[in-house]
Amino acid sequence: MVNLVELTHVVDLLDRRVPRRIVDKGLAEAGLDRAMLEGSKGFFPYAAEAILVEFVARAVGDRHLGARVGREFDYMTYGAYSGYVLSAPDLGTALDRGRRAMLFIHPGSEIVLRQSDTHLIVGRDSAGLSVIGHRHLDEGAPFVISQVAYHFLGVEWRPDWVELPSVLDSDLKDLEELTGTTVRTDCEIPSIAIRLSDLAAPNPGAPELHKPLSLAELGVLMEISPTQKLAKIIAQLLEVTIKKKVTDEKTVARLLAISPRTMQRALKAEGTSFRDIRSAAIEKKAQSLLVETETPIADIAKALGYSDVRAFRRAFKKSSGRSPSEFRSGRSLK
Repeated sequence: MVNLVELTHVVDLLDRRVPRRIVDKGLAEAGLDRAMLEGSKGFFPYAAEAILVEFVARAVGDRHLGARVGREFDYMTYGAYSGYVLSAPDLGTALDRGRRAMLFIHPGSEIVLRQSDTHLIVGRDSAGLSVIGHRHLDEGAPFVISQVAYHFLGVEWRPDWVELPSVLDSDLKDLEELTGTTVRTDCEIPSIAIRLSDLAAPNPGAPELHKPLSLAELGVLMEISPTQKLAKIIAQLLEVTIKKKVTDEKTVARLLAISPRTMQRALKAEGTSFRDIRSAAIEKKAQSLLVETETPIADIAKALGYSDVRAFRRAFKKSSGRSPSEFRSGRSLK
């Protein structure tokens, strides 16, 4: 999964490079549109980001679009996460913080630290992501990781080498020009090499000496709750797709890059079903619209995919114990 703040920023970076209509087509190919991203918090399948970048790259004929987007990525987009990492007293601590807090920007992925006699190799393992477009995300990852080192070592710093899982011989020269260093190929995960002697580099921002944030406190600041449970992942996904009335099981499974049957089995093992998750998500959205807006109930029903407002009223009363009108009136009195 990928934090929506990252996905939204990637869309913005693509908009700066190519015509907006191409990005819109890429979003559609990934099962997204701009309305889903507006004001959203939480996560979306990592595969969607890969498909988006791959589509745009093919449309404009740029084999290394992922690397270029990674090089332009603003690490501060991550908000509280970037503040948590970059306020560390030294580079080594910052990298460890990034590893421990990775679940807030990429649940399901992890930062992997591997040490040699002279270097710390820092990589991002996306748990076997094999969807189309993953190569672009692999090529962009070293640039994003490097931004932590830039803060402590200066923007002119470069890793002693970069590791990538798969690179064609014809692409090697271009990638070395983009990274400004040697690229080692056929490696397990995208990584950068940092000298061990650089890990003690102090924070040039002279952070205040106060109690460090805990991961729980960081989650509160970011207003998200990462999870590895499929049921909660689907619930978070529906919060985004419901904006465009996309709540069917087949589409959600496709966005997660799994089959509907695999999703059904996994949810059964967790003691729930897609129907129950979908019903809860629709009820939650309905309650939000009833409390926070003056939208007519008929329009709310339509926005949630009901063709008949009476069916919406029945479903809402069955789940909440009150009609939509009673729920709205009751909440407005509090």
